Amino acid sequence: MHVYKGIKQMDSSLTSSVVTIGNFDGVHLGHQQLVDNVVREAQFLGVPSVVYTFHPHPVKVLHPERATYRLFDLKDQQERFAERGVENVIIEEFTKEFSKVTPQEFLDRYIFNQLHPRTLVVGHDFSFGADRSGNIPFLEKYCAQKGIKLIIIPPFQYQGTVVSSTRIRESLKNGDVESANELLGRTYYLRGHVEKGFQRGRTIGVPTANIHPDVEFMPRLGVYCTLTKFGGHMHPSITNIGVNPTFTENGKGPIKIETHLFDFDAHLYGVEVEVYLLHFIRDEMKFSGIEELKKQILQDVTEARRYFHEKPQNR
Repeated sequence: MHVYKGIKQMDSSLTSSVVTIGNFDGVHLGHQQLVDNVVREAQFLGVPSVVYTFHPHPVKVLHPERATYRLFDLKDQQERFAERGVENVIIEEFTKEFSKVTPQEFLDRYIFNQLHPRTLVVGHDFSFGADRSGNIPFLEKYCAQKGIKLIIIPPFQYQGTVVSSTRIRESLKNGDVESANELLGRTYYLRGHVEKGFQRGRTIGVPTANIHPDVEFMPRLGVYCTLTKFGGHMHPSITNIGVNPTFTENGKGPIKIETHLFDFDAHLYGVEVEVYLLHFIRDEMKFSGIEELKKQILQDVTEARRYFHEKPQNR
């Protein structure tokens, strides 16, 4: 799969293609359906498939007060596209200047002249261009004039719920990781390299791997049943996402991810790991001291082990 940082990075224009345009935050079930349509259409026509997306998220640039954060890092997005057979990904830098491009100019300059699409695939609520003035009726007229086939993908529903990145973020913020994972069509995870921490966990018999993920979004702070992946293997684990209020002033500080792997005692410093969230146990708490904290952690570990015993398929 070829990844381009903007349309200008392409060495030459494509003579033909099938293109989709969007943010694809999380590459959830709805996005997967859309991308699969692009890949199938491209294979049928014998032309390259193209996903045209943006970074940072347009809402973050135009409405920073809304605090819209991506569910995963860009690396994850590219991995998901590659898994589904996409051949070309164009990641356009979204700036305030770029946001002023008219729908006509965007389609002519960035899409038609460079990618020469035979088919354009978009979601039912797709809008683009300055003030989001480009909409489905505009696209229908444009594609008719250019002789481009237009495929409009209807909203994707899972168990009566329309799948959206906003709904997934809400589920994760509420600690409902089971619902979020169902809407994603995969398990939500955080990825990062293991760093050396204060080693408090080791002193109470529960050593942890401390991870600093390169992400904008954080789920509900608290304790989770998790699977930790490294070296191609999944390890049952328990994870705390939070600020360690027992050891921080006023319960404030940088968010840390601390994962205890069951029946595993080896240093993982510098190793990249992925922590998959399966079940929310409890909110993060401030304790009177280390003994009270130790007692609660051991209770959490017991509950997490019970979870894996009752649901061995998670392994």
